[in-house]
Amino acid sequence: MISVKEFKDRRERLYQELEDGSVLVLFAGVAKKSSGDECYDFIVNRNFQYLTNIDQEGSILIATKLDGQVIEYLFVSEYDEVKEKWTGKRLTSNEASKLSGITNVLYLNTYDVQLSMILDRKAHTYGEFSTLYLDMEPDNKIGEDRTTREVKELLGANYSYLQFKDIYKNIILLRMVKSAQEIEELKEAISKTNIGLTRILKAIKPGLYEYQLSSLFEYTIKDYDYSEISFDTIAASGINATTLHYPNPKDKLKDGDLMLFDLGARNNSYCADISRTYPINGKFTDLQKVIYGIVLECNKMVIKTVKPGMTIAELQQKVVDFLARRCLEEGLIKDLTEIRRYYFHNISHHIGLDTHDPSDRTLPLVSGNVISDEPGLYFKELGIGVRIEDDLLITDDGCYVLSGNIIKEIKDIERAMLYRE
Repeated sequence: MISVKEFKDRRERLYQELEDGSVLVLFAGVAKKSSGDECYDFIVNRNFQYLTNIDQEGSILIATKLDGQVIEYLFVSEYDEVKEKWTGKRLTSNEASKLSGITNVLYLNTYDVQLSMILDRKAHTYGEFSTLYLDMEPDNKIGEDRTTREVKELLGANYSYLQFKDIYKNIILLRMVKSAQEIEELKEAISKTNIGLTRILKAIKPGLYEYQLSSLFEYTIKDYDYSEISFDTIAASGINATTLHYPNPKDKLKDGDLMLFDLGARNNSYCADISRTYPINGKFTDLQKVIYGIVLECNKMVIKTVKPGMTIAELQQKVVDFLARRCLEEGLIKDLTEIRRYYFHNISHHIGLDTHDPSDRTLPLVSGNVISDEPGLYFKELGIGVRIEDDLLITDDGCYVLSGNIIKEIKDIERAMLYRE
C-alpha cells in the first residue's frame, strides 16, 4: 500500500514546478454514460489518484501558490443518506483527509464559491493569482457534459486576466519514474497474474472455448483477493492469435494449435501486463518451436540490451532488425523488409496506474521506468501467432525482470502442462 507520505511528497514535487501566484485545479472525473439510464463503471482520472490517493467520483483538488506558500483544498461529496442506500458508502471528510494527507477537506457544493473567492480580485481575500493550471488531457470528462477544456473557456470568459497552462505533462513526467513503493505494488500485481496463468496451464486442452480460459483467469484473480483485471483479457487460439487485440474469444480450441494470452491483474490500481503463448495440447510442433524460439530470443535480447539513455524508438529498431535477421535465417521470410508484415506493433510502453501508462516516448529511459518487453510474430497463413511479454524495471545499469518468475521456456511450459487437470 502506498503511504500517505508518498502522496504528499508527489504533490510537493509538482507544486515546486508551479509559478508563484498560480492556482491548480484537478478533477477526479465522473462515470461516462453507457445507455439511457446507466453509466460505465467509474474509473478515476489516474493523474488525480496519483496525487491524492482519492478515487471517489466527482472529487476536486485546488492548490494555490502565493509567495512560495501552498494551500490545498480537497472537495468531496457530502453525506447523503438516500444515495448511500442505493450506491453505498462514500468517504467522510475525515476519511478523505487521512487518505490524502490534505487538511482542508470541503464538500463539493462549496467548490464554485471557493474557487470564485480565490480568483476574484475584488475580494482581496487570498491575494492575486494570474495563472491557472488544468489537466488538459483530451476528453478529460469532469461532468456529464463537461471537460476541462470547457472549464478553461468558462473561467477565461469570467476572469480575463488569467493565463492558462496545461499541467498534464508535468504530472506524467512524475508518473514515469516509479518509487520503491510503486514497484512493490507492480510486483504484487504480477504475482497475482502468475497465479491466474498457472491455473490456465493446468486447464488448457482441446475442446474448450477461448472464453472459458479468459473467464478462468479473471475468476482466479478475483477469487484470490477480489482483484480487478488490468484490461480486457486477450485469449486467442490458432489464427485468432495473429490479430493483435483479438476481441471475440468464442472459438473452440483445436488440437495442435497455439493459444496466446495477453492479460494482467491489478493491485491497488497498479497494472500487470503479461503475454504468454502455450500449445493447446501440451506440446509445441517443430515449426511452432522455431517461431516461438525466435520471439523468446528477441525477448531475452531486449532484457540484455535495454538500459538508461536508450529511447523506446531505438529499442524498437533493434527488435525489428533482430526479428528480420532471424526470420530470414529460418526461411520464414525471403527479404528483410518483409518482417513488418509479421511484426507490426511496438516493442514497449510504460506501465503503472494504466496498462499503457502515459509517457513522453521521445525521452531516454531512466532508472525507475517500468516498461513492457513484448516482441511477437504473427503468421496468418500458418495459423501461428506468438507474443511473449514481460514487465521490466529500468535500473542504473540495465533492467530487472519483474515478471521473471512466470515461466516462458519451451521445456518449462511443456513440463507444467504434463500435470493438467
